[in-house]
Amino acid sequence: MDFLRQLPTHVYITGSLAFLVWFRNYGGYRYRCLMAILSLILMATFGVIASLILPIFGQAGLINYLVARGYHYIGGFFTGLRTTIIGQENILQSPAVYVCNHQTSLDIMVMGSMYPKNTSVVAKKELKYYPFLGWFMTLSNAIFLDRKNRTNALKEARQAAEDIHKKKISVWLFPEGTRGHSSKVDLLPFKKGAFHMAVQARVPIVPVVIANYNDIYSTKAKRFLPGNVNIKVLPPVVTNDIDEDSASIEKLSIRVRESMLTALREISPTTKEE
Repeated sequence: MDFLRQLPTHVYITGSLAFLVWFRNYGGYRYRCLMAILSLILMATFGVIASLILPIFGQAGLINYLVARGYHYIGGFFTGLRTTIIGQENILQSPAVYVCNHQTSLDIMVMGSMYPKNTSVVAKKELKYYPFLGWFMTLSNAIFLDRKNRTNALKEARQAAEDIHKKKISVWLFPEGTRGHSSKVDLLPFKKGAFHMAVQARVPIVPVVIANYNDIYSTKAKRFLPGNVNIKVLPPVVTNDIDEDSASIEKLSIRVRESMLTALREISPTTKEE
């Protein structure tokens, strides 16, 4: 024990990292959950630093992109999570509103495999106060919506629409508003903020569908297995001819949701409810 106490700190760190790399082929649910959390903390910390440095060189649009890709590759290395992207040609180089289904916290790791450059995240206001993740999101100019207050949410959506034009950025939202946590291949009802935003900004909506991966990850069943998750990027939906009234926005959200639900059922493996 005295010998171990005398070892330099960097030896402990190197040894611990070597053990985690070696153990990735043998670790189970708890190990993979731990590595997913540690990878997220690592990349959120990197994001804080990147948010302070990259804007100096005019590269603020790379902040979220680098963090998302880094989390996907590092987290995927330790957990064995991989993705197959279908319809990658539908990712736009110009501003757009990306809408994606939301299942679990692992969605961030999965979507990192195709997250576009120059894209900001739109998230619920509560995330702003999370350690590490909230700090990074605040510094990277994430857009926080107060979903408990419809008036505030619409006002913030309009401001975000203005930012899309001024800063020439895209935005990424989860229109379900919360995580599904279900083995059932389905979608929750969509909130309208993303669609108000797209119509007001007159930019396309790009639906992104992550296949149901309950067979790989389930907190209820304490299951986290290595595996592949399909992602399908659907063709952009043009909003130039859509009115800003509630009825038109409702019709648009239903149309997008139905197309995403169809794609979700096509790319998801057959699973049994638990």
